[in-house]
Amino acid sequence: MPLRFDAGHTMDTSLRYDTEPTAPVVVTQRQHTRTMSFFKLELKIKTVLQKLAMGLNHIAAMTGNANYPQATRVPADAQFQTAQDELQAANDAADLLESQWKAANALRDQKEAAWDMLITARANNCEAVTPGDLTKLATTGLPLKGAPVSVGDLPAPGDLKAAMSEHAGQIDLQWVPVYGASIYEIEMMEHAVPGAVWQAVKTVTQSKYTVTGLTSGKHYAFRVRAVGPKGAGPWSDEAVKMAP
Repeated sequence: MPLRFDAGHTMDTSLRYDTEPTAPVVVTQRQHTRTMSFFKLELKIKTVLQKLAMGLNHIAAMTGNANYPQATRVPADAQFQTAQDELQAANDAADLLESQWKAANALRDQKEAAWDMLITARANNCEAVTPGDLTKLATTGLPLKGAPVSVGDLPAPGDLKAAMSEHAGQIDLQWVPVYGASIYEIEMMEHAVPGAVWQAVKTVTQSKYTVTGLTSGKHYAFRVRAVGPKGAGPWSDEAVKMAP
């Protein structure tokens, strides 16, 4: 006989309450994994074309499949069909752009080869007209063998800073050292003055220098460049400061 209690808790010897649970049944991750374990999707290693083929095969197989009534299919057929169509359209668009890109690159390579042939012919023609005349050959705008390089391989010094010194008429300069630089060239000019030109200040070996002899109250612009075995690099950005 079941043991019944009038207090609303009815139970039997198997410890079962008569009141039915109201909480929904939850499918655990473990159950979900077990269900999916029968399929071998391998989505991470499949290409888009392989996925599209699998999708088409799935849609065809599910059409009229009595084992899986429409009401039980999640997501619905229409939702999956839309995803299939959108992926197909996106892949087609990408294929078109890739084809256009390949064609554009092939055309560029073709035009480059034609240009190389013509510029070589022009150089040969110039040498034939003025053979060995370096002065005239230098006027062609074509690079000459053994010509001095005006700009070396060194980069421009970075983060040039100009600060007022504790002394009147002096400005302290400092910049980030350039690896491979032997010396640094410093130039200055009056800032925002019509006709002002850059003037050499000093050649130093360290990445800092104090400029002296300036006029108090005037604004000056400074720049610096590194010089190495292959020549001078480009000038740094300008730093402007008023002399104290």
